[in-house]
Amino acid sequence: MIELFLSQLLNGLVIGSVYALIALGFSLVFGVANLINFAQGALLMLGAFFAFTLIQWGVPIVAAGILSVVATAAVGMLVERLALRPLRNAPAIAPLLSTLAIAVIADAGAELIWSAESQPFPSPLQSYVVFVGGAFLTGVDIATFVISLAVMGGLMLFLSRSWTGRALRATAQDPEAAAQMGIDVALMRQIAFGMAGALGALAGILVAMYYQSVFPQMGVPFGIKGFAAALLGGLASIPGAVLGGFLLGIFENLASGYVGEGSRDLIAYSLLILVLMVRPQGLLGTGKLEALGGVGGASGAIPTTSIVASLGGATARTRDWVLRPKLWMVLGVMALAALLPLFGSAYVVQVAAGCAVFAMLALSLTLLSGSAGVISIGHAALFGFGAYVCAILGRNHGWPVEGILLAAAFGTAAMAAIATLPAIRLTGHAVALATLAVGQVGYLLFLNWIELTRGPMGIAGIQRGSIAGLSMQPLERQYWLALVLLAVCYVIAHRLLESPIGRTWRAIREDRPAAHAAGVPVTRYLVMVAAVAGLMAGLAGAQFAWLQAFVSPDSFILETSIVLISMVVLGGMGNIAGAVIAGVLLAILPEALRAFDDWRMIVYGLILLGLLRFRPQGLGGVR
Repeated sequence: MIELFLSQLLNGLVIGSVYALIALGFSLVFGVANLINFAQGALLMLGAFFAFTLIQWGVPIVAAGILSVVATAAVGMLVERLALRPLRNAPAIAPLLSTLAIAVIADAGAELIWSAESQPFPSPLQSYVVFVGGAFLTGVDIATFVISLAVMGGLMLFLSRSWTGRALRATAQDPEAAAQMGIDVALMRQIAFGMAGALGALAGILVAMYYQSVFPQMGVPFGIKGFAAALLGGLASIPGAVLGGFLLGIFENLASGYVGEGSRDLIAYSLLILVLMVRPQGLLGTGKLEALGGVGGASGAIPTTSIVASLGGATARTRDWVLRPKLWMVLGVMALAALLPLFGSAYVVQVAAGCAVFAMLALSLTLLSGSAGVISIGHAALFGFGAYVCAILGRNHGWPVEGILLAAAFGTAAMAAIATLPAIRLTGHAVALATLAVGQVGYLLFLNWIELTRGPMGIAGIQRGSIAGLSMQPLERQYWLALVLLAVCYVIAHRLLESPIGRTWRAIREDRPAAHAAGVPVTRYLVMVAAVAGLMAGLAGAQFAWLQAFVSPDSFILETSIVLISMVVLGGMGNIAGAVIAGVLLAILPEALRAFDDWRMIVYGLILLGLLRFRPQGLGGVR
């Protein structure tokens, strides 16, 4: 028992040191640029592949690692200059989505250049073994731990002793005052992105050596873990990022050793939710987000508002034109769309039905994130809950379509209300982590609860059933059912937003403390909007299960939630008509880009970047 504990503790410290490096990249960028850089995982992957390529060309592994770190730092600085600096005056979430678009482009580009398959990465120290009590460490473990600690210590010295480090800290604490003192604030932001790229590249090389392989999708899971570690310790705290990385690594490995490998991530994310409920600012954070504090005795607070407040401020600045069609106009367009099966092929009808499903999801998340201001990065879990309810009740228990729709809608509404409770007390970026953790817990339950969900094998053979004796088996009837459900969801959303309830949701989004002070029962209204959003997500999930006749956890991953957030932002925060349009466009775009074959995701990412650059307030405008 002692040997197991020691072994898991040592492994946790090793992998935790990698998480800490990634978390430091998030903390640097957030502290200096006030931005969550979701391209950090992509930079990790690129760094590993740059080193892999250099080694293939005969460059020694140490030299390859150094050159890779420098090259990835340059890529990070280029990303800031070309894709993010033009969005400095855009709504706060637009730069965040730009980093997501960059990650999509990087992952797709890596598949084109190096293939989607895993590639072997040399690990010359793997054969060296050192025993510590009843446990052991390989040479790679020791190198990973020592290099990580050395880099962390060097970074802290750099931030506390060098002029550039002090300039970075000054920019984090007060950009306006720093600019008045002669500091080039734009350059400091670019340097922060470069340093984050270098840290990501180093972490990627260490990960590649640890697992002895590289592959294009490696950046996503480690990027998520690094983000979680940064928020666990305190998002803009350098010591907090280090502490969060080590704690997350230890939690994971102890869970793996004592509960089972399948419960590793589940327990880690559950612990994150608990920590957020007790200390939402992170373990070493303050009531406000801490700047690059704890370094050389300097600390302070970043003068920043939450994502929600930033969106509220953006509303007044960007209300140049807002799409607000009459209800009868939208329903009329849907009625015309019902004629599609008379002219379109089966493939077109299938794609159109999928568009209706994602339009429902966009509506759902627009109510929660756009209108009420609860930024959710885990909405795919609610979508999946509705799909699994449909699959299990329909395939295993033979429920009728009407019963399945009611169970999926109201069951998901109840689940959404419960899942949102941890996030209600939170504000700003802590909401993002809480909803991300809840979404990951949902995905992991789909993946590991094999007795109920069949795990990664999924549930196949889902029958479409009948309504009032009318078979829903033909594809065109499934399409019409999807349109009817979309129309119902749109009418509900429209009526709610035009009522005092909708105005109250927007008041909470704009200024939650003021809403509290005015006597608004904020918790009740947020639970209400979560339940309504869950109801719509459940209907979309059930329809998705019938359309695909198959559900598996792969459909409800983090990337799905990110696509949904993209729909909400591109539609216009709080604009339900814009959400439907964006949902249809982003659902149909990958199909329309099939002519580009392997390049289609790169083109998709470039289009997303272009939309964010030239219409950051969304297609329909912020309402």
